[in-house]
Amino acid sequence: MKFEVDTHTHTVLSGHAQSTLLENAAAAAKAGIRGIVLTDHGPSIASSPPDFVISTYSSMPNVIDGVRIYYGTEANIIDFKGSIDIRENYMGMLDFAIAGMHGFVLKPGTKKQNTDAVIAALNNEKVDMISHPDNPSYEMDYEAFVKETKRLGKLVEVNEHSIWYRKGSEQNALIYLELCKKHDVRIAVSSDAHISLNVGVCDTAAAVLEQCSFPHQLIANLTKERFDEYLVSRGKAVI
Repeated sequence: MKFEVDTHTHTVLSGHAQSTLLENAAAAAKAGIRGIVLTDHGPSIASSPPDFVISTYSSMPNVIDGVRIYYGTEANIIDFKGSIDIRENYMGMLDFAIAGMHGFVLKPGTKKQNTDAVIAALNNEKVDMISHPDNPSYEMDYEAFVKETKRLGKLVEVNEHSIWYRKGSEQNALIYLELCKKHDVRIAVSSDAHISLNVGVCDTAAAVLEQCSFPHQLIANLTKERFDEYLVSRGKAVI
């Protein structure tokens, strides 16, 4: 299974990633990936840039090496009210926005606190997806999470890096994927690449989808056209 758009990638701008946007685009082109989303971290992670860097994206190319570049962010959820560390005016400049909980920023709370945080963040109209919801450090009510994602018409992430890196993540991913099937909720499969060599590499995630016989029609980034259709449904301009 191949996903034409990688919806979660990082560059040296995040501080702890190893490749530039040009290197990521070149790797995507070589792998036959048609689009990548630039999702560098929000400023609450010490190595990451201030949010006003987003204002520079408008002067950057939309296509590099034949690969569509979608400009986004991985904002940090900074409290259990679902607040994020990117200001609203900058969020409005993005093609696609992810929000996530990271231990560097917000220590895990109770199952209810974690669930309340991600649901509140999802209700930010500029947020499209919650990053690595499989993370076992943040126990969640997956039924409530998936239903809210469905209600809002947004996406559930299947994160390659998290699934192979975090013990217990694969089991959690299987739980919410079954719920996505049950409730007809769309997903996006991402590499969460922190080096160009991993851009578009989602083999572990693809195996998990095959394991649960996940319907291909619910994978929003399986084709670029389908991902663009999602963006249009969210009122985003598409090239």
